[in-house]
Amino acid sequence: MDAQKDRGDFFMCSVDTIAPNRYQPRTDFNEEELERLKESIAEQGVLQPLLVRHMDGAYELIAGERRLRAAKSANLSHVPVVVKHLTDEQVLEVSIIENIQRANLNVLEEAEAYFRLMDEFGYTQEKVAQKIGKNRSTIANLLRLRGLPEKIKQSLLNEDISTGHARALLGAESLETQLALFEQVIAHKLSVRKTELLVNQSKQEKPAPVRNLSATEQAFLETTCSQISSRIQSPVNIRKTGEKGRIEINFTSQSEFSRLVDLLINLS
Repeated sequence: MDAQKDRGDFFMCSVDTIAPNRYQPRTDFNEEELERLKESIAEQGVLQPLLVRHMDGAYELIAGERRLRAAKSANLSHVPVVVKHLTDEQVLEVSIIENIQRANLNVLEEAEAYFRLMDEFGYTQEKVAQKIGKNRSTIANLLRLRGLPEKIKQSLLNEDISTGHARALLGAESLETQLALFEQVIAHKLSVRKTELLVNQSKQEKPAPVRNLSATEQAFLETTCSQISSRIQSPVNIRKTGEKGRIEINFTSQSEFSRLVDLLINLS
């Protein structure tokens, strides 16, 4: 059996020895789809082996979480698996690519997965684009969605607004303006085009910046903004003109404000 595992053949593995994938980018699983998969697995079994790797005397899942969940729900004690020898970085890559190829990730899950590649493994936007097979501008636009206020992100997940609406709102000058314009979009059911016009109108009376940031500077600010937001668990915006600028931290409740104050006071 060990030789069989080592050369990559599948074998039947106890579901109790398979730990969840720590790098699973997907957080939302459709319960109806899981129920249909459970019924199929209960009747026919798991036809496609799961991918796992050795971890602390047992196994960690690499790919196949829906199948594993459905198999457990169908009371299967064992499932077919194939062992792969992958690093943490490779596991995250495989998890992202598998989900993207199957169109399983929503845009925010996709953005968070790309950010993890950059934050935890030092990827640049260019390297992420190369690995995933997308343009760097696509990666950059998705990463920017992470900086939206939570209310707008939740509306995007609920499909009250589209990704086009969200990208248009990113053009607003501040988080407060984004939220104010978002309320108008929802109230009047504006199209993406009308949302873009609304955002442009909100900026008409704003003075032009001293100079435009270069693509490199803009990419650096977006990455830095995403990293700070992830670390403090609150939306952050960075505004920079020349050598000057400001860092804005958004909070939506007294408890979040208190948490941020404690965090900043206790920085070493």
